[in-house]
Amino acid sequence: MLQGIIKVWNKTEEVLVIILLALASYLTFQEVVLRYVFGTGWGGSYEVTIMALIWCTFIGASLGVRENIHIGVDLLVKKFHPNVQKIILILSILLCILFAVIVAVKGFEFSHFISRSKLLSRDLRMPMEIGYLAVPVGGVLLGLRFIEQLVYVLQGKAIEIDKMHELSEEDKAKLVHVEKDK
Repeated sequence: MLQGIIKVWNKTEEVLVIILLALASYLTFQEVVLRYVFGTGWGGSYEVTIMALIWCTFIGASLGVRENIHIGVDLLVKKFHPNVQKIILILSILLCILFAVIVAVKGFEFSHFISRSKLLSRDLRMPMEIGYLAVPVGGVLLGLRFIEQLVYVLQGKAIEIDKMHELSEEDKAKLVHVEKDK
């Protein structure tokens, strides 16, 4: 059942990022055409584009953790014994979870403050907390992804993504040849 929930969560994040990026791209293109071809425009497109990109950024960060494409420096860590590497990895993930919790809590507090102040966007008159809620939602998503990674590490599963299976046989042979030359 948990795997089913994770599968739905994965797909939901992917679809949301695709929709938000497509919306932002379309609105930006539309605005360029309206301004430079017809000499007019729709001010609301800028606000919707910014909101879509903000939400896309925070959801995309969660996707980055899931795919293990976030920035990490493991040059020093690789010099330690595998058991020490695992401890360092666990501590690193715990610190990332702490960071995600702080982002979620402080983001919620700030969006609650914005909600109480009844701020509206300039053109669409949308409540501003819609954009600011991306911060706590993103923090929660990041935290859950790091917890997912922590569980994998504690179960002894590697969290590094091996992309070798995506390469053609010719590309694999080239890669092996390059490695031999080093």
